[in-house]
Amino acid sequence: MNGKYNFIYKELVSADDDLVGLIAYGIYKKHKIEFITKIKREQGREPSDEECKSFFAASTTDSQLRNYRSQAETMLSEMVGNVATEELARYEDDMLRNYRNEISSCIPSNKMTFVISILAGVVSTLLFTVIAGVFYFIGETSDRSTREKTKELM
Repeated sequence: MNGKYNFIYKELVSADDDLVGLIAYGIYKKHKIEFITKIKREQGREPSDEECKSFFAASTTDSQLRNYRSQAETMLSEMVGNVATEELARYEDDMLRNYRNEISSCIPSNKMTFVISILAGVVSTLLFTVIAGVFYFIGETSDRSTREKTKELM
């Protein structure tokens, strides 16, 4: 194709950091290569100047330029969506792994630790029962002596 068609870059790319425009230009170039390849494959020759003019006229209409940019926006959007989904999955995996590690650190790691934990629970329950019994006994005995003293005074 002729070098005079190079202004298409300026039509699609508005600035050096115009990512959508750069992708749109890549889509245009792919379209152009497909056009040339098809003629070579089907007719065994390079495209004629007339065919190149026809391609250029069709591919540089306002609607086709918008189409290139629209395709680029869709590609970029899908790519960003895929990257975001992958990142989210990675963060979820990290969070789940950390959660499992935290849970694991709270659970006794061997049978001996588990048995000691159970024994500590039993001992503390027995100790609480004995202390409660002592207080109950003191309360009962102190009430009887108070009653007896009251009866004696009367």
